[in-house]
Amino acid sequence: MLLTTQDDSLLRVGLIDFERSELDPAVRDFARLADIWQGRPDLFEAFFTGYGRPVTDGDRQRLRCEAALDAISGIAYGHTHDDPELLARGLRTLRALRADTFI
Repeated sequence: MLLTTQDDSLLRVGLIDFERSELDPAVRDFARLADIWQGRPDLFEAFFTGYGRPVTDGDRQRLRCEAALDAISGIAYGHTHDDPELLARGLRTLRALRADTFI
């Protein structure tokens, strides 16, 4: 992510989430973030502009697959562990994938 400082110079900032860290393609993490840009293609594009490279067709296809798996996992976990927020996010993602409005 690139941020602008007060003197208009660029500053690169990174974020590492160690809670669920594992060796996976980066697109797996993007699936977990995707709820943020649902229905907002401008935010999707802004995220990847900050990421530093454009989204490829392969990224988009893989992201849809990873999002479906993450949604199903979230629904199962949310239901089993009485986590309505996780359950709702999973259902929202599946609805967006089915309606072809995910990205």
